[in-house]
Amino acid sequence: MKTFSFSLLSIFLLLTISACSVNDGVIVQDAWARPGFVGDNSAVYFVLKNPTDSPDNLIGAESDNAVMAEIHLSTMDSEGIMSMERQDLIVIPANSTLEFSPGGLHVMLVSLLKDLSPGDSFPLTLEFQRAGDITFEVEVRQP
Repeated sequence: MKTFSFSLLSIFLLLTISACSVNDGVIVQDAWARPGFVGDNSAVYFVLKNPTDSPDNLIGAESDNAVMAEIHLSTMDSEGIMSMERQDLIVIPANSTLEFSPGGLHVMLVSLLKDLSPGDSFPLTLEFQRAGDITFEVEVRQP
């Protein structure tokens, strides 16, 4: 019985230590998306934190909720005209934070395959050169 109790305690401690371990790659926080209807587009916003001493590159995005997921940058020219350009690579510098927000960087969900209503959530995968694929939940909400 003592051996069994000791084994359970050891497993519990191991799981606790594993759950508290420091992430050694990019961290995604505060992910949310705009509502949208089938066939329309939507955008996903989040914060990327790179706590490592090495930069990483965001090179792609994937979602089962859209025909395509692309990384975009919105900009405004001197005449106040907004434009959007697809980005093939976004550098996340070492020991830094990068925000994807309305009017700037975002993941564009092109041609939604199902409606996105406030309160819904869905997985999104980002592909990084160093950190690999990171899948996380995105909450749908009004901006």
